[in-house]
Amino acid sequence: MRTHGTSLTVRIVAGVLVAAALMAATTAAAAAEPVSSDSFAAGWQSHARDLIYKGPARAGGSTKWLVPRIMPRGRYVLIQRDGDKAELIPGYQFEVTGDAFRDINMWVPANYMNIAAIPISDLPAAKVPSNDRSGQL
Repeated sequence: MRTHGTSLTVRIVAGVLVAAALMAATTAAAAAEPVSSDSFAAGWQSHARDLIYKGPARAGGSTKWLVPRIMPRGRYVLIQRDGDKAELIPGYQFEVTGDAFRDINMWVPANYMNIAAIPISDLPAAKVPSNDRSGQL
């Protein structure tokens, strides 16, 4: 009986530590200043390609977006666009290689709308994201 109680206590403590770490990571991400179009390369608007909205994703809290197959080869990041202004959606990027014809789907938090992709070269070098949440086309 004592082993079960100790095991339960260990799991509870581990759960609390994981929750605290996740909260700290979320707070740090929220505290980071968003990358706005003010720091994008000149002419980024002409490079932006709208993604196709496919509706809510099966997983709650996100939406599904399709990358058009007519995208030129290259590495892209996602932005939320509002006319001539935009904001980088951190951590979302993909690459079009032209090697195969397959769909690239992006699952993005539901609070983002009017999503477009711009070449990663339109970002200042210091703002290029390192994590990738999609595949290649």
